Amino acid sequence: MSKEQYKYTWEEAIEVLRGDPNHQELIYNSYLTKDLVENCQRFAKGDEFAEVLKLLGQFAPEKKVLLDMPGGNGIATYAFAKAGFQVTAVDPNPSEFVGRGAIRHVMQECSLQANIVDAYGEKLPFQDDIFDIVYVRQGLHHAGNLPAMLQEISRVLRPGGILLACREHVVDDYQNSLERFLASQPDHQLYGGENAFTLGDYRQAISASKLKVLLELEPFDSPINMYPNTPETLCEKIQQTVPGRILGILLPKGLVSDLGMWMLKRRKMPGRLYSFVAQKNQ
Repeated sequence: MSKEQYKYTWEEAIEVLRGDPNHQELIYNSYLTKDLVENCQRFAKGDEFAEVLKLLGQFAPEKKVLLDMPGGNGIATYAFAKAGFQVTAVDPNPSEFVGRGAIRHVMQECSLQANIVDAYGEKLPFQDDIFDIVYVRQGLHHAGNLPAMLQEISRVLRPGGILLACREHVVDDYQNSLERFLASQPDHQLYGGENAFTLGDYRQAISASKLKVLLELEPFDSPINMYPNTPETLCEKIQQTVPGRILGILLPKGLVSDLGMWMLKRRKMPGRLYSFVAQKNQ
């Protein structure tokens, strides 16, 4: 099905999912409820963002000039501004609920500052070498042209600057694996905008852009890729599976959880999440 054949825009798709009782957990966990400020506050207080700050403290200490792309409904723009960063948010969607309008509302409501720009990641309207950090949450896999987007990210980063790309969907091929992933996404069935790339294509596009991968976080390696789960909730879910209950008769719960996590990390689920820390050449 071509994108033109899908019935809804992204904003309309979210409205449909918000109204469906079967998808309330998905909407809440995606920070897409109607309470824009609460979404942002919840993200800023969560384990995922705490881990993001820890990584930036490790790889970009004292760096504060940050590009957030895509800005979406403002959860990261809010969180970074609240944490003292000088933030520019980029998003091509003007929506008051899931785009630039939502970001403006949140920032005004919370008396925070950010530069909010209408642009696509493949064509950023900025001079070369002006950002210390480019933060991308679930954005690379939406690229219409992945190499072009990474070239633009590299261009606007200062030498030695850091790209932190979080929660990017990975598939094994562009036939069965990608099709299985897309079929599992309720929002994709409505608006057709989901996508994923192979791990090799992410790596190649990053390295071709004069960026060096410093850290690659695999599925379940970090709170960033685990969300909305935590290590504790994952262990509980593992122990409650049929194999987990059977093994629990024979083995300590901690060992059952460790075996389950070992299996989870090795499952090649279509759309599994990876995160990348990369640095622009000095």
